[in-house]
Amino acid sequence: MTVRTERVVVESQGAFIRLRRPAYWLFVACLVYGLLELGRVLSPSYGDIATALWASIAINAVLAVVFLTILSRLDLFEREPPTVRAAAVCWGGLAAVAFAMIANNAALVVLAELTDSRWARKWGPAIAGPLNEEWLKALGVVLLVLIVREHFDRSIDGLIYGALVGLGFQVVENLTYAINFAVLNPNSDLSGALSVTFTRVLVAGPWSHPLYTGAAGLGIAFFVTQTRRRLGTRVGVGVGLFALALGMHGLWNLPVPGGLTPALAIPLTYGKGLIILGLFFVLYHFAARAEWHWFVTTMSDEDEAVITTEDLTEMRSLRSRRKARKRAAKRWGKPAAHLLRKLQRELVNLATLVARDQRRGEQAPDGPDVAAVKRNITAIRTELAEAKRTGSPK
Repeated sequence: MTVRTERVVVESQGAFIRLRRPAYWLFVACLVYGLLELGRVLSPSYGDIATALWASIAINAVLAVVFLTILSRLDLFEREPPTVRAAAVCWGGLAAVAFAMIANNAALVVLAELTDSRWARKWGPAIAGPLNEEWLKALGVVLLVLIVREHFDRSIDGLIYGALVGLGFQVVENLTYAINFAVLNPNSDLSGALSVTFTRVLVAGPWSHPLYTGAAGLGIAFFVTQTRRRLGTRVGVGVGLFALALGMHGLWNLPVPGGLTPALAIPLTYGKGLIILGLFFVLYHFAARAEWHWFVTTMSDEDEAVITTEDLTEMRSLRSRRKARKRAAKRWGKPAAHLLRKLQRELVNLATLVARDQRRGEQAPDGPDVAAVKRNITAIRTELAEAKRTGSPK
């Protein structure tokens, strides 16, 4: 069973390149500097540790794919343009890492002079790491807002882009650690690189930079998008979430007290991580709930033939949509479930287009793209009704 639908380009501003915007050139210049700086760090030792480096790259590539898959499912009603997502990852992996290496080294020198080298090595990561790295990563989200403001419609967009910046930072930071340990290991560069890579991926991977910068990005997007709220509220939320990102990062970098047995040190380490993960889930819960309220509000004036009350309930989360498709497959067969998936996709497209017209203040009847999506919905509903009529209950 095949239903013919019209192809609709939901967002015409998908490209990241904005030659007339100064922020774009600042962004590009920082990426170029980051690439050159990382190349300077890599080039002297590359010939000796090439195998170890590529092994670490392969492992971190798996980590990146896992995170990208998860992040693609967090945004319930929109898929961010690939070019903008790639730009976010590049900022974290090139510009933010390069500037952070300089800032962290300088901060550790200052701390060592103010106290002593042992204290600086122990407490420096918990102090210098968050203070230097979080604002550098958050700066990437701010630049994205200045370059592609049209892709920051709601607060959750900042969370997604912030997490992508953090992912780029985490992957490249892991590689720099792998290089250092490969060079320092007296026995084998491969074992040195793999030991630290597996440790960082398995121990710090689930609650690292994507979560910190996701929190900061959520605050930035809240400030930018919630224009109907008081300025003081927007500033307070933005500053508060940035402070939370600092706190999450600082908590993870806190040194475990010396002398603890593994039976205590391991639960303490993972306990810190679970606290960070829990805080991120709380933030995402509120952001996702706001997303659904946005969808309901946006679609509230649409006719019952376009979207029903049952549709609104089923669209609340990816899980509820999947359950609805499973019920359809069980009652009327797989063709009905396939049609329901297409219907859900078109409803998301319609909400995005209607919200765009609302932002522009357009009072005219449906534009060509909105009308095309509604025709698609009508065609899918007709086929779905036929599938329900002919489908055999199971």
